[in-house]
Amino acid sequence: MTSTALPTSTRAAVIREHGAPLSLETVPLPERLDAGALLVEVLACSVCGTDIHGWLGHLTIPAALPTVPGHEMVGSIIAMGEGADRDSFGEALQPGDRVIWSHAPCGSCEGCATHRDSALCERPQMYGYLNCEEQPYGAGGFADHAVVLPRAGRVRVPDGVSDELASIAACAVRSAANAVETLGRTKPSDTIVVQGSGPIGLFATAMLSLGSFRDLIVVGGPDDRLRLAESYGATAVVSVEEHATPEGREAAVLRATGGRRPTKLLEMSGGRTAFAEGLQLAAKGARYVLMGQVAGWDAPSPPGRITMKNLQVLGAFSGAIDHYREALLFLEQAADRFDFGAIISNRYTLEQVNEAFENMRAMRDTKAVILPQRG
Repeated sequence: MTSTALPTSTRAAVIREHGAPLSLETVPLPERLDAGALLVEVLACSVCGTDIHGWLGHLTIPAALPTVPGHEMVGSIIAMGEGADRDSFGEALQPGDRVIWSHAPCGSCEGCATHRDSALCERPQMYGYLNCEEQPYGAGGFADHAVVLPRAGRVRVPDGVSDELASIAACAVRSAANAVETLGRTKPSDTIVVQGSGPIGLFATAMLSLGSFRDLIVVGGPDDRLRLAESYGATAVVSVEEHATPEGREAAVLRATGGRRPTKLLEMSGGRTAFAEGLQLAAKGARYVLMGQVAGWDAPSPPGRITMKNLQVLGAFSGAIDHYREALLFLEQAADRFDFGAIISNRYTLEQVNEAFENMRAMRDTKAVILPQRG
């Protein structure tokens, strides 16, 4: 356990009103670390699409304002609570090591008892959604410091993974790992469609490209993201800008496949019409995994298509701590095959957080990364 005096406050970007500019403020940190907790210096925190939806108030996950957003982050350990000297997989930790970490499960609900997965916890403490003026403090990534809560899973970052990519591993890449695992083993006869060319869709494309398939098609935009999808292994891309209607996109996919309907689909876009489009596009007996549908709006879709096509429709939200480790190992092991750095379109200081949010909102950035220690 670290016994030296700890900082009791930190600089952070705070949401006080949905859709309003974030303010840079001094927010409290714990006066002492609980057993199992870590205090880290935030090295990088990337901006997730969920951060934007949360800032605008569009999520089904309620945020307790005022809050410090940010859940895709990597930190360097500066202090350790009692018993926090190993990560979730038994690897030794010490001050100076870099870690990524999960939301903190309650540890006592049925989801925790049966699944041991923070994403299935009924009462999780979620980074980026907790009131920053109440305990537990330090639960947001757009700050100089953050606290790894006692029950949060944590993984030591391999030396070969950069700070920026490690932060993205903490959400986009681990989410892709969860979605691809849920989709299941692919076969040489499979036609796969990924709806959405955001970071999660792009990382999922890269992962899927290492397996077996007949076609791997990405539907999305803008064009720079589709070029990345092709570099990450897509055999064809369909632009939502060029094909502005569901019927046009369906026709474009079928032209690319020679008329074969997809046997496996991933919905990563979050678009209002995407689910209904996927149901229409899917082959009979297809498996369809939803990850992008996290907004609170209603999205009409005909349930009869699920029944009549014998579809398997599965949800995949967030990821367990093993997906965080898989994400880091994927980035490390596939670094020579894919230019993962190309997904980072801009880097910002903490003072530029509003510019980063606006550029992500307008899709001018594919992935923006905040570097709190720069500036």
